[in-house]
Amino acid sequence: MKLSTYLCAIALACSTAAASEEPELKFGLGGAFIVQDEGYQGVGNETEFVPAIAVEYGNFRLLGPYASYTFYKTENFEIAAIGMLRLDGYEQSDDPLFLGMEDRDMSFDFGFEAEIDTDFGEFGVKYTQDVTSTHEGYEASLSYGIPMRVKQGRIMPYIAANFASEDLADYYYGVRRSEATATRAFYEVDSATNFEIGISSDWFFGENHMIKADASYTSFDNTIKDSPLVDKSGTYQLLLGYVYVF
Repeated sequence: MKLSTYLCAIALACSTAAASEEPELKFGLGGAFIVQDEGYQGVGNETEFVPAIAVEYGNFRLLGPYASYTFYKTENFEIAAIGMLRLDGYEQSDDPLFLGMEDRDMSFDFGFEAEIDTDFGEFGVKYTQDVTSTHEGYEASLSYGIPMRVKQGRIMPYIAANFASEDLADYYYGVRRSEATATRAFYEVDSATNFEIGISSDWFFGENHMIKADASYTSFDNTIKDSPLVDKSGTYQLLLGYVYVF
């Protein structure tokens, strides 16, 4: 589940509501309805409500399952250390598709991200590595967005390329030899580069209220498309969230 965009928006709301040169504690509380299809065979749309708590103090941000510390920042460039729960995975009980398979668990990934603001748009780089020995892989992402300011908020169309290592991709989309059946063949997933396109928007009403509305589509690499667990070319996600900043 991709929540980092939503959680970062909570931080933006906190910063907008209480900007100050001196570090101060900022707190936001909100939640979001997320509609998504993860691309698994026979598994349709899922709608979930996700609560989120945001705490910000100086360069440190704790945003639900996402934490960051900005250790270098200029007017147009910043680098941060990040830690996040990867909320992917499934259990056998989620769908008959997974019967006889071992559960695929969430992981805690640690890494770094950098953002560059230019006259041509925003460029982002991110790298995260599993530190819990769950999928034992890593992911690297490149993104580009064009932020557009409007009267009460911001709209940003963006594109991204997300490279998942072989260990990561195979953990969530592969079928182990011990899990193979007559209808579910053994399959190993190679490293994969998935391409994402989307639009994010943040709308502010006064100092305390923010509404976030996002839509995105991720196209799978062929090595994921060919998995017996997958019958779609990619995944999509729609998000509608609200944050109250205290």
